[in-house]
Formats: sequence, structure tokens, C-alpha cells
Amino acid sequence: MNISYETDRLILKTLGKEAAPMVLAFYEENKDHLEPWEPKRAYNFYSLYFQKASLTAETNLMAEGKLIRYWVLLKDNPDEIVGTVCYQGFLKSPYNSSTIGYKFAKKHCHKGYAFESISKSIDIMWNEYNLHRIEAYIMETNKPSIRLIKKLNFVYEGACFSYAYIGGRWRDHNRYSIINPADQFM
Repeated sequence: MNISYETDRLILKTLGKEAAPMVLAFYEENKDHLEPWEPKRAYNFYSLYFQKASLTAETNLMAEGKLIRYWVLLKDNPDEIVGTVCYQGFLKSPYNSSTIGYKFAKKHCHKGYAFESISKSIDIMWNEYNLHRIEAYIMETNKPSIRLIKKLNFVYEGACFSYAYIGGRWRDHNRYSIINPADQFM
């Protein structure tokens, strides 16, 4: 069940376990860049076995409507992962909401790829998943991510104290949200 969308420069695509070598390469190349913002990894996270199992689990969660992860690829180099945009924690009516998470390769930062791919994914969430609200939780020290989410028109809603266990301790996060423009005046 591979789903694919395109923007001017990018492909947003779900991947199956056959893409494990490419996913592993993305994580290995960006280990130092990504780990400060993420929970502690399993001891075998940086292995083909783990990535195959993870992609299989994500495929199952997508089939259950619990998660959707788009891997972001360059149109002119679709064998290299630029980043990933993930929606999880889908709540049905009366909420119609989800939480977004994203990560991008260090060498592809500051090229507009995150903005371009997340903008496209938000349109997909509004138009195909009929979401009303998307939330983002970001550590207050992650200034690049906060700038990005504000540029995407997310609004700061407040602090979530001791929200996630990152880097060996509980970390505060800021909560941001965006509302489907079609629903704003209903």
C-alpha cells in the first residue's frame, strides 16, 4: 500500500520494508542531527532488521488508520531520503485531529524542503483525511522547528510541562496548532 504525492521539487511517499536500506542510511547519516530532539533509540535501531520491522509496523498502523508517514524524496534523486513527515494520534469525530512530527536531513535544511513537504501534507490532511485540527509539540529550545511551524501558520497555544522523555530527562514542549481554513468560520 504505497501512497505517493508530488510537489514542484519533491515526492512524498509511504515506504514498505523493502526501503529499509534507504531509511537506515537516512538515520545513520543524521544521527547527531536528530538524536537531541528524539526519545532514546532502541539498542538495535541502527540496523536493517530494526528498520524493516519498523516499516512493517508502520504499514500495519497505516492500514488501521492510526498513523501515516510520508518519506520525502527529491524528484531528481528519489533514492535518497530528504526527510519524513508523520501524522499520528488520529482522533475521530467530534475532534477530527492529529499530531504532526517531522525530521529532515541536516544537509537538506534551509532549502525550503520542510516547508514545501509539510505544506503539501497539511493539504492532504485537510482534503483527504477531513481533519479539522493538527497539533505540533516542539521543545522550546528547537528554534528552527518553531520558526518553521510558525511560517506554516501554526499558532502557539501554550506550554506542556514535562511532556516527553528526551535526552535522559522529561522535557517541556510548546504546543502549536493549525485549524482547517474551511472550518474556521463554521
